[in-house]
Amino acid sequence: DEQEFFKRESTIKAPKTNKIIQTPFPPPQSDRTEDFDIDIEQLKQLAKQEAGPLIIERYSPSEKQIDYVLSTITLTFNQPMIAVSSVDDKMNTEDLGISLTPKIEGQWRWTGTKTLQFEAKHRLPYATKYTLRVDKEHCVSAIEGKLDEEFFFEFSTATPNILQFSPYGTVSTLKPKCFLLFDQKIGMNDILKHLRVVHSDGHTIQNEELELVNETTAKNEFESFLNANEGTHEKYVAFTFKHDLLKATQYTIQVPIGCPSAEGPLKTTSEWSASFQTYEPLKIIDWCPNIKNTWQSSLAPGHSWSLTFNNSLDHSTINKSLFNFEPDVNGLGIEHTQGNDRQITFYNNSKANT
Repeated sequence: DEQEFFKRESTIKAPKTNKIIQTPFPPPQSDRTEDFDIDIEQLKQLAKQEAGPLIIERYSPSEKQIDYVLSTITLTFNQPMIAVSSVDDKMNTEDLGISLTPKIEGQWRWTGTKTLQFEAKHRLPYATKYTLRVDKEHCVSAIEGKLDEEFFFEFSTATPNILQFSPYGTVSTLKPKCFLLFDQKIGMNDILKHLRVVHSDGHTIQNEELELVNETTAKNEFESFLNANEGTHEKYVAFTFKHDLLKATQYTIQVPIGCPSAEGPLKTTSEWSASFQTYEPLKIIDWCPNIKNTWQSSLAPGHSWSLTFNNSLDHSTINKSLFNFEPDVNGLGIEHTQGNDRQITFYNNSKANT
């Protein structure tokens, strides 16, 4: 069956206003005169009455002791200090009686009408005591608000801290190279003068018996430490000993109270120390087969033997003439154990029941 195409009802038109008023464009000039006679001084006085005293609501840093990298200082007031249009303008903090001492390279700028920020070119130097001061006579807000009293705040950046030290454990030489990496610039000679090296019997090695390691050697010996930390130039000291240390002795490196920094006048207020051990005289500590060892009291004929020492060996000095076997062993060969520089392996054609 054929049906007529379905078509929905049309949308109802929006209602029209009861009366359409025609106005000319552009509109004719009005005969009315506006009264723009505003008393600016009266408005200023009104704002001043409502403003109240000027207050520093927040400041950063707020800690007395700063143990992190600091590159900005901020002051936030409770009243607008400048017009919005002046935020990007350069300013002279002396006009507001604001000072940071000692002076460092950087720039003060407004980050809003109420917040003033100092941005150091790099960062605030370590080991330095800073004073942030705002003079109540010169610091006046844009609406004439004044501080009731001078703002005065002191804070200090960190004194030298050791980030890395080497060596630890047992050293394989009697003239080890020691390395200390600091978190800030230091004077190598100044640090060397303050270091103390004490061995286990309480005897202190004189500083005259220490000597700095040259830069090339230090970079080769301690490359992993230097590459793992950025900007390590002038932040480390590497030294060695003019004379051999005692064997089988523990030595402690001490950085005492009063150690200086190259960045500021403040000195360390606590002691730091780390220790290492010199190797013992060479001796055999284990062997295989070993009748005292239940698991390795004997071996099958022709099976390799081994000797284990307490120290690393200079394998270039090891040869068969150093060892004597009774009875004689045929097919004797010596090899340095792979992955163990303290062990020697003996290959042989040993006989049974011998």
